[in-house]
Amino acid sequence: MPSGWQQQGVWSLWQPICEIVVLREVGWSCVYFAAALGRLRAAGRGVAADLSTHARVIIDEVLTTSVPDPLARLHYEEMFGSCVPGILLRRRWLLEIDSATQHHQWRAESSVARLMQGVNLDGGDFFCSLRRAYLAAQVPSLAKSVVVVHWMHILGAVEEQDPVQAKWMSQQAWREVASSITAETVLWCVQSAHFIDDLSGLPFWLVVGGEDGRGGPTRSLLLAWLESLVCKLESRPALGKYGPEGNSSQVRARHLSKVMAELRA
Repeated sequence: MPSGWQQQGVWSLWQPICEIVVLREVGWSCVYFAAALGRLRAAGRGVAADLSTHARVIIDEVLTTSVPDPLARLHYEEMFGSCVPGILLRRRWLLEIDSATQHHQWRAESSVARLMQGVNLDGGDFFCSLRRAYLAAQVPSLAKSVVVVHWMHILGAVEEQDPVQAKWMSQQAWREVASSITAETVLWCVQSAHFIDDLSGLPFWLVVGGEDGRGGPTRSLLLAWLESLVCKLESRPALGKYGPEGNSSQVRARHLSKVMAELRA
């Protein structure tokens, strides 16, 4: 503790922030962080600014420790916003819903539901993202979020039993989120297309004209993303795996060669 803080009565502010570290595994991080921030507002401006810097470092560490996978953190941020305490709080809601959900409640008997049930909530692959979105849709305050609704459309598309219909529905669902896809998160789209055997359809899924206001990557940008992804898959093949251990599928670098050739043409 910096010298002089105890004499200034600041330890009462610093203590709950420190307790975040101790209690990070039992889900109280947001409670203590919120309490600390409330008391920070009553502190002197200089002291509050100093403490706020430390608090941000600690709470970011809590998120990184709780959710080690960077793609999972990106998805939480996409669904819940960039406020880290808010992400942690809403993640806690998902954990509670997940704990209360019985096996037979997982979207009846679909194969996709069984795959979702077997993956890690904090994992980075496509099915982990579907699991997060499905659980978020069970929370009334999150269910009508635009991002959650769009992800539920994606879930509905991959659950479709008719292959032709599944491809059409996936194209429509991914076009709705095309403007939010990045070089990192394009992996989810690739794994989704691989799952329904429509990798050649990726340009139609993501290269969306600007006249409808949705945007999306250009053909050249999508090609650059896929080239980067191929390099990652060649150096780290496990990145392409999606689904539960023992029943996973895998996108390999060679699977993208055809669609990349079409984008170059």
